[in-house]
Amino acid sequence: MTSSSAVRVANAPDSIPVWRAVARAIADIGAKRCFGLVGGANFKVTLALTDLGVEFIPARHEGGAVSMADVSARLTRDLVVVSVTAGPGLTNAITGIGEAAKSDTPLLVLAGDVVTGDKQSAFAFNQSELVHAVGGDWRQITDPQTAYLETWNAAARAIKERKPVVLSLPINVQEMPVTATMGKRHPPLTPRRSLDAAKLDELVATIKSSRRPLILAGHGAIVADAKSLLVQLADKLGALLATSVQAHGMFAGHPWNLDVAGGFSSPAATELMMQSDMILAFGMSLNMWTTKKGKLIDDHAQLVQVDVEKGRIGVHRPVDLELEGDASQVATALLDALGGDDIGPGWRTPDVAAVIHAKSNRHSVYDDTSTAEHIDPRTLSKAMDDLLPKDRTIVVDGGHFVGWVVRYLSVPDYRGWCIPIAFQSIGLGLAGAIGAAVTQPHRLTVLAVGDGGFLMSIAELETAVRLKRRICIFIYNDSAYSAEVHHFVPEGYSAAMAQFPVTDFAAIARGYGADGCVVKTLADLDAVKHWVENGAQGVFIVDGRINPKLIADWYKEVFGAANL
Repeated sequence: MTSSSAVRVANAPDSIPVWRAVARAIADIGAKRCFGLVGGANFKVTLALTDLGVEFIPARHEGGAVSMADVSARLTRDLVVVSVTAGPGLTNAITGIGEAAKSDTPLLVLAGDVVTGDKQSAFAFNQSELVHAVGGDWRQITDPQTAYLETWNAAARAIKERKPVVLSLPINVQEMPVTATMGKRHPPLTPRRSLDAAKLDELVATIKSSRRPLILAGHGAIVADAKSLLVQLADKLGALLATSVQAHGMFAGHPWNLDVAGGFSSPAATELMMQSDMILAFGMSLNMWTTKKGKLIDDHAQLVQVDVEKGRIGVHRPVDLELEGDASQVATALLDALGGDDIGPGWRTPDVAAVIHAKSNRHSVYDDTSTAEHIDPRTLSKAMDDLLPKDRTIVVDGGHFVGWVVRYLSVPDYRGWCIPIAFQSIGLGLAGAIGAAVTQPHRLTVLAVGDGGFLMSIAELETAVRLKRRICIFIYNDSAYSAEVHHFVPEGYSAAMAQFPVTDFAAIARGYGADGCVVKTLADLDAVKHWVENGAQGVFIVDGRINPKLIADWYKEVFGAANL
């Protein structure tokens, strides 16, 4: 929109302070939810949002507020707002902003700031440099007369470019008067680019020559809402389906779904992906995690990468054919181009179906390492999957345990899964789970987290209890930062710096007003069963005392001697 398209609010006073104009723009663009923590420099603008019907969810730490908003925005694909105060209010939030930037999450972060030009304040620092350093966008309101428009533009940029935008609000500017205005209810949509016709024709020819096609879907396919179109395309081609870990659940329930491709692949997915003669990758980066450092792609397979951003194509490995466009656009064009052509059955045969079933994660055989004091995390994960309601949202923190969650905890669909570890930070999961529980309250939220990541963010346990959300916190407790332990001990180093005394998380849960149990054997899960049978209300912590000596196979294979 332009400033000339703004109109005077009927029956409004002649002027309002900038903090109200900022809130008005955010409400007008359709934001419904704001997470944050108030201080002197953001109290009034946050209050104004609530006056306009925007829900405010107060966190205990600014980092938690951003992580809540990040997951909320991923699950809805809508703009979500964060409100933090000046100085440390923004620095506390910066890891979450970095995670959102790497995950293409549309966030508008309102950051209070010092009086314009004041470099002596204890709260003063260069916000712009910090935000840009982690991949975010930064803007500042300097002119009260354009405050509404600048806020609108910042929010629209966050939505259209799918990135976190930090809007700096100097406290002196916030108090300046401005004519009350309002604007359109929704931002304009960015028109789609035209597809390259020659490349599309080449892709159609490649598809027709394939006998063992595989469709891979990543986060970009979720953003493009491409599930139904990709399923139609796969069904037409007789293709198998798989996803990146970020898009886990997208093809849940489909009989030809291989689930996650990469380091967390099932034996079936690994075997069949390596046999594919054409791989169509929609909205995914084809990085080392998804391809097992390239081992999953046969040297003779035709590799096709489709992405809305040309700069992302071929970054991690060369591709045979590239096509710039979003997943829905390209899938639609392919379906139209193929029309009624008889492509053939692909490789959807009884033999392939038997491999998918017999070599799934659920049916894979392993040596159970459980003892009287520690339970095998694979055994515990499978048991938890059986006990918890299937209508769930799983949020995963970072750590050595992650692969067991992917392999053994089922998800109903892609809205039932979120893994905020693009920045490789641990400790974001608890807050993220709260964001999921606020956004999808009809589902049980299940947080899978290590003991280290949970302790790093434990302040937000109070938030989860206070909000009375339904959350099961499943802690893989080996009393260590086990990624470091299993990295350095095999090399001959002592890992004592990364190992700690056992923490009783069930006791901590009760201290916060939640409930919980310690699980060393399957019999200890009776408490979880009882909680579920009684409606799975409130917050319940499962303190799983897992075998600290078990090294995940995917960790050894993918990471080797380097974990970066």
